[in-house]
Order: sequence, then C-alpha cells, then structure tokens
Amino acid sequence: MALFLGFLCVVVVGRLAELQLFEHGRWAAAAQAMQERTIELTPRRGTIYDRKGVALAFDVKAVAIAIDSFNMTRPETLVKILCEELGTSARTLEPLVYRPSYFTWINRKVDLETAHAIEKRAKEAGSYGLIFMDTWKRCYPQGALASNLIGFVGLDGRGLEGFELAYDAYLGGDPATLQVVQGADGRTYHTETSDKGLPGQDLRLTIDSRLQLLCEEEIDRGVATFKANAGFIVLLDPENGDVLAMAQNRRYDLNHFQASTAAARKNLAVNFLFEPGSAFKAITGLAALDCGAVRPEDRFNGNDGVTLYGHTIHNSENKSYGTVSFGEVIEQSINTGMIRAAQKLGEERMYRYLVDFGFGQKTGITLPGEEKGILTDVVDWSGLSLASTAIGQSVAVTGIQLARAMAVVANGGLLVAPRAVRAPAPGDEAGDAPAPKRVASESSCGEMRALLRRVVAQGTGTLAEVKGFAVAGKTGTAQKALPGRGYADGKYTSLFAGFLPGERPEYVLLVVLDEVKTTPIWGGYTAGQIFHGAASRIAALEHLAPVAAR
Repeated sequence: MALFLGFLCVVVVGRLAELQLFEHGRWAAAAQAMQERTIELTPRRGTIYDRKGVALAFDVKAVAIAIDSFNMTRPETLVKILCEELGTSARTLEPLVYRPSYFTWINRKVDLETAHAIEKRAKEAGSYGLIFMDTWKRCYPQGALASNLIGFVGLDGRGLEGFELAYDAYLGGDPATLQVVQGADGRTYHTETSDKGLPGQDLRLTIDSRLQLLCEEEIDRGVATFKANAGFIVLLDPENGDVLAMAQNRRYDLNHFQASTAAARKNLAVNFLFEPGSAFKAITGLAALDCGAVRPEDRFNGNDGVTLYGHTIHNSENKSYGTVSFGEVIEQSINTGMIRAAQKLGEERMYRYLVDFGFGQKTGITLPGEEKGILTDVVDWSGLSLASTAIGQSVAVTGIQLARAMAVVANGGLLVAPRAVRAPAPGDEAGDAPAPKRVASESSCGEMRALLRRVVAQGTGTLAEVKGFAVAGKTGTAQKALPGRGYADGKYTSLFAGFLPGERPEYVLLVVLDEVKTTPIWGGYTAGQIFHGAASRIAALEHLAPVAAR
C-alpha cells in the first residue's frame, strides 16, 4: 500500500512538473483565451463638410450591444425587451439570443437613449447577459441631400458607397481594441479598452449644399414635368474644376440606406453613358475653329441630307437651310453643315482634339464607378465616323466629361481636372491634381462662346435664357442606341450644356434627361427650361450682377 501511494505521488508530482515547466505557456494561453476576448470597435469617423463648413455626415455616440447566452437569465424577457426597444422581430432576435456563445452581437449601432432604456429594463426585470460597449453611429443630418455623392457606411463602420467608400481609409481612422474579461464560469465581469485607436480625419467637399439643394429641386421638377426616366445636373466652376453641385432625381435617405435600391444609389453624372448629340457640336466646332479649318463667317451647304457610303444623315425634321455661315450652323444646330465643316477639319485632327479634351478617359474625380466613356481609336474609324462623331453620335460620354469640356470653352481653353473634394488625404491622387492643360486658344474659345451665345439669344436654346446674364450654351437631342439593336425609336437623351454669365463665365451648368415622354422632346425645350430655372435661382442666390451693371 505504501509502495502504491509513493508511486501515485511520483506520478502526480511528475505531471505537475510537466504542466509547470513544459506546458505552462500552452495552458496559460488557453486560460487567457477562455477569460479574455479581444473585440475591435470602430473609432470616431471623420466628419464630411461642404465647401462652406456645413456638416453632411458625422458620428454621434452610440452603444454596441452583445449577449452572453451561457450566463444569461430570463432569456424570454430579454427577447421581449430587445424586440420592443429595437423594433426588431422575435424571429430575428431569438437565434442571436439563444445562440450558444459567450459573445454574440445583437446590434452594433444603438442610439444612447434606446441603449439606456434596454439596460434599465433588463436590470429591473432581473435579466442578465447583455454586454454594453461605447461606440459611434453615423448620422446624415441632411437626409437624402447629395446622397449619391456622400454614400454611407455599413454596420462595421466601413464606407460602402460614394465618398464614404472612396475615402474610407482617410475618414475611418484606426479601430479601438476592447478586452472583454470573463471569469472561470464564463460570465463577463469586466470590459476595458486596451487600444483607443485613432479617430478618422475630416473631409471637406467642393459641393455647396445650398446650390446642391437648388439643383435637386430643379431636376426633380424637370423630370416630373417632362416625364423622364431620370435626370441629373452638374454645376461646375470652369476656372478650377470644383464641382459645386451634382444633383439627380434618384436619391435616398442616407440614414435609412438599407431601404434604397441599386438604381437609386447609382451616380448618374459619372456612370451613366449617353451620346451627347448636337451638344457635341460645341466641342467639334471649337476644334475646327482652333486649328483654322473654319472661321465663323465661312459658308456651308445647310440643305437636308448628306450621303456617305450609302447612308444619308439628315437635319432635324429634315429641314433645309440653304447656304449658311458656320455661325448659323452652330446657332441652328444644322447637322449637314456641321458634317461639311468636320470634313475640312479631318479625322486625325478631330480625334486628337477629342482626346485632348478628355473624352474616352476617366476624369479622375475619385467617385466610385466612374466610366471612361466611348471614343473609338481613329485607326478603327469607318467612313461614317467623322460625320457621326461631329454631330455627337457614335461617341458616348459621361456628364462630368461633357461639363469639363464645356468648361474649356468657358475658361478660355484650359482643361481642368474636376474635383469634388477640397481637402483630400495627404498623398491622395485627388490632392495632387494635374495643372490645367491648354487644349485650345483663348481666341478660338472666345469665338465659340459668341456662337453659343447666339444659340440662346436666337437659336435652338432660347428657353434657357436668363434675363440680364447673356447665357451661352448648346442644345442636344440624341436618339438612344441599344446594344446590338441600333437606334431605338422614341427613346432620346435630351440635354442642354451651357454657362453663365456668357461673357465672363462663372458657372458651367449641364442638364441631362433620360427618355422624355412628353412632346416636344428636344433638349432646347426640355433641358433648356430646367437650365433656365436652375440658372435663374443660382444668379439670385449668388447675387450675380447682371450684364448692364458690369
């Protein structure tokens, strides 16, 4: 018996020695893993401001709630309290509450008042097991304003759309680390922050929330009036490329983004491709003027019908104008006259100008989903390409591309990089925007501005006129092309691209409507009226001095 007890003591002592000397690290780590849980919490996210300091997105204090189901009491009461306070169904909450785990998330973004009510009710009912941790919740005080620009963050605090996504690393900062300490029985006894992380940095946009609201109201009114599928407005400063507004009728409440659709979240100004139609004549016409291929007074045959390689291109409503000046070609938007002017310009020179103006390339505005447009390489042009491109067919653009190109005309020949962020992260590409590039002469741009003024004064864009401000611009109505099906009957993109004041432009304003259902469908009649409404209000809001006072 004594021998057996002695042998047993040797075994116990040997095992203790093994545990203490050789397996201490492994078992200590296992014990710590059972007693401590590391959780990452999102830090305070940077605030997004408009150009004048109006907050568009910021964080407010909130509470993250989890549950320890192994040590909870009265779970049915907890489910009832959570359902009533969070507005969530029992069907959703019960799998979380009854999930066998020491830690299960219930809701990571609960406002303070609701969290305090839950904690108080659970305590009064003697229901334990809930874990409460301080965190942050994103708030969008302007609701749906500029929603397609700003975007939103998910439950994990990471950006999912718009600038929230594009500048996620800059806005998001570094997460805080929380240690959840549990006893040997598995009950959570203590939580403490082991790493406070770093808050995100603030972001200032070029958007003016007053102008944004104004443009949203005008595009809403226009889409409703002309029964369009959709519509958008781009408002640009032609001198520095600042986007002052980027408005569309499809928007959603950022505070309830879960209820939005993919179509509502799409930013039409950067990812909706369309043929610009006759609005493109302002660009191809400038190219012809700039290289000396034409002069405003040069005469062209403006009669209906130009036949090339067995295909006849007509004027709008098959109208014939006789012999007209190049100025009249632009003023009355004469397709046949523009094609004949383009033939003097030639394929190579036209293509070079279009590339220099940024077509077929992304503008680099750092908004998610930007399309580069469609501009076929000149080596692949067919016999019809020169003619069709000159009048805005067989080429596809985005709104921001076309607005930037109109800014070249407005500012005297400089291609500026459009930007919607005024103070980006250090080293960010948007912060190192390329210097303006001269792509046309001041004199040729001055000639084109004068011709575009005639469009509004007495041509196809008279409805866009703003009394006292000498608006200049170009109308466009483009039949929509469907992939593999050619041009669709009755489906058009209607637009007006212009600037004001016409003699010294401070604002480039582009209005685009997709598939107007009323008649007439012409861009001058539809988008031109929207331009007039928006431009008139901008002039009043910004206290622009009329021409006579300048």
